[in-house]
Amino acid sequence: MTSNLTNNMFVPQYNILDDSAVQEKNAPASLVDKCPKVIASFIDTYGYKPDFIAHSPGRVNLIGEHIDYADFSVLPLSLERDMLCAIKVHNLQENNNPSITLANKDKQRFAGRKFDLPLDGSQINIDPSISDWSNYFKCGLYVAQLYLKEICPEKYNIQPLNGMDVFCQGDVPVGSGLGSSSAIICAVTLGIIRANMGHGYRIPKADLLRITSVAEHYLGVNNGGMDQAASIYGQRGHALCVSFKPELKATPIQFPTMSSDWDIEFIVADTLVEVNKYDTASTNYNLRVVEVIIAANILAMHYGVVMNYDLSSNIRKGNLRDFMNAYLGLHRSQVKFEINDSIESRINQLELMLTLTENCLGDKKDGHTADEVSKALECSKEEFTREYLMLFPIRFQTLKIYKRAKHVYSEALRVTKALKLFQETNNETNNYTFYHNFGELMNGSQRSCDKLYDCSSKEIDKICEIALNNGSYGSRLTGAGWGGSTVHLVPNGPNGCNVEHVKKALIEQYYKIQYPNITQDVLDNAIIVSKAAPGSCIFEC
Repeated sequence: MTSNLTNNMFVPQYNILDDSAVQEKNAPASLVDKCPKVIASFIDTYGYKPDFIAHSPGRVNLIGEHIDYADFSVLPLSLERDMLCAIKVHNLQENNNPSITLANKDKQRFAGRKFDLPLDGSQINIDPSISDWSNYFKCGLYVAQLYLKEICPEKYNIQPLNGMDVFCQGDVPVGSGLGSSSAIICAVTLGIIRANMGHGYRIPKADLLRITSVAEHYLGVNNGGMDQAASIYGQRGHALCVSFKPELKATPIQFPTMSSDWDIEFIVADTLVEVNKYDTASTNYNLRVVEVIIAANILAMHYGVVMNYDLSSNIRKGNLRDFMNAYLGLHRSQVKFEINDSIESRINQLELMLTLTENCLGDKKDGHTADEVSKALECSKEEFTREYLMLFPIRFQTLKIYKRAKHVYSEALRVTKALKLFQETNNETNNYTFYHNFGELMNGSQRSCDKLYDCSSKEIDKICEIALNNGSYGSRLTGAGWGGSTVHLVPNGPNGCNVEHVKKALIEQYYKIQYPNITQDVLDNAIIVSKAAPGSCIFEC
């Protein structure tokens, strides 16, 4: 049930005054209420109307946790929470000393900023040591300017960009693992390109994804592109299969319909446990990355294969996808199934990887010491330390190589089985069965994140338990874990059943118990109810 991508190549443009545009299949109708308010706030701030509004949504990952950095596909969707950037362009004829003025609806947290644009067309400076929201704007500006130099070098290599006034309004909760930074970067990048190329220029989605997927690298964040892909390619009623090899791309996949009075919604519930990924990286995220790399290299050594990996990577050690590809390439004639890109073949490949993992690493289920790993890699402890333990700052007692590899391969298998569900489902079958089965895959993902990847928490577990006991088909952590958000697949029938039932249970059994003094404003941001929403677009004012 993949969508036809012929009409999905370019970022959509709509006229905010044209009601017919809102009726088009993929236009974000939810923005009809938001855009007039953003325009009014822009006028209050600057005294005149904006030229256009750039929109990009947040995202939630349904299945595929901690496998993107092993180059396995994931299944996110775009949320009905977004970033809107209203922009008034001041071209060089109006002002020969161009600057950008930034304002934000939440002025208490995100103070106004203003900076000049280099007159010689050089890039703006970004200082990642300074924690300020304007740095995310500058990341979008930076990659947009590189793109403009790429498509119009004779112009943008020697002259500045147009100046502009910008008003930002976003409702993606910051720090909740729902892609708030990617939403602003994608909206800003889209807005900068539109501001300089004019409303007649149609921006290819593939180009917008290519340039925004590396934007946060300028802040020292080594992300893989999933958030940007989901924000740009989102489509109403669709999940997205985001793949990383042989190239980064997103394919919309339509959810099947239920009966006329029932549909499916997603509840995103924040634990309100904030995890500083930088402070905890040495024992959480960074450690998992290193453990997965070590697992791939032990498997390669054990089974006598040489991995081919991306030489542009800053790690240059190979990952579990690289091992799988190398093993299947070497033993193609010996495996008992045909190796191709069909879903059945991919399922067989991943099941084989789980068997190989069990046979190679299963005797050390509780973890490897550094001495045991160096022996398995046939290198000295000093070489192992230099080549692996200094990739990132990490701290550990034992390296959970077996558990991490088993999670990655089993999670990639769940994504593939989810794709098979989509492939085998049509609107003439019992789609309740589809959603129950999809929910079970989500539940399996949560169990694996908890037991194998050790990235759940007691708060996450509690929220998932409450949701499942009150009508959710599938509940799991999302956005890396250790706190942050959870996602729940909930059937929604007449009068809000079961969505309102699940929300009420979460409020009464989790939030009011865990946080007795919680305010309604915090609750409103903590629980998001959303369907799959459209991705990036431009609204002409």
